[in-house]
Amino acid sequence: MEKIKIVCLGGSLDAGSSSLKLVKCAEKKLMMLGAVTSLIDIKELKLQIFSYSAMKKGPSPKFAKILAKIHEADGYIFVSPEYHGTVSAAFKNVIDHLEYLSAFKPPYLSSKPVGCIAVAGAESAGHSTLTTMISIVNNLRAIAASTSFAIGSGSNLFTPSGKLKDKNAERRLNRLAEEVYTLAVKLKY
Repeated sequence: MEKIKIVCLGGSLDAGSSSLKLVKCAEKKLMMLGAVTSLIDIKELKLQIFSYSAMKKGPSPKFAKILAKIHEADGYIFVSPEYHGTVSAAFKNVIDHLEYLSAFKPPYLSSKPVGCIAVAGAESAGHSTLTTMISIVNNLRAIAASTSFAIGSGSNLFTPSGKLKDKNAERRLNRLAEEVYTLAVKLKY
């Protein structure tokens, strides 16, 4: 049986990003479950702002390889920080660049599971961002994992050494990774 491939996409343009740390935690859990993972750090992509006219030139060779990896994946974890009640511009720009996947067969992320995590600064924030992320997933023809979640106080989730210290967040993250992995297996076979 072929291993399940999961792409983990997240982060921000800030050094020490809580959303990047969370996506790395999800990646570790997925590897423990047996998945082959690929981590895409938004900051490292350095994509120009998306436009349909610029899209006519085609993706850069580096981004074309990333698109192939995304298309070949069996599932995904998306993590975005919340900026002013929605996903960050950097996260949305990467999502907009997934328009290249419209030409793939099947297009976009068709019928593949996506776990979403919205990371907010305030304790009770993140829910509108999570709703936006789920809407994005639906528009990409994918399946939003039911255990997707929003989490507040993002800057207080980790120890100075980068270890996740919030046990509730760890439990939710593990449950989400398990759901995405299980759905990916069931939808693939």
